[in-house]
Amino acid sequence: MFYLMMGFGSVWLLVTLYLVYLGLRQRKLETEMQTLREEIEAVQHKQH
Repeated sequence: MFYLMMGFGSVWLLVTLYLVYLGLRQRKLETEMQTLREEIEAVQHKQH
């Protein structure tokens, strides 16, 4: 029974860590997208 609980806890720990990783990656991608939007707006503003 102990090994079953340890396995169950390990799986939930891995799932939690993966979700945290995805959240951090999502935040990084959103920051990069915002930077690209600002650069595009700056280029378009210079052209006009």
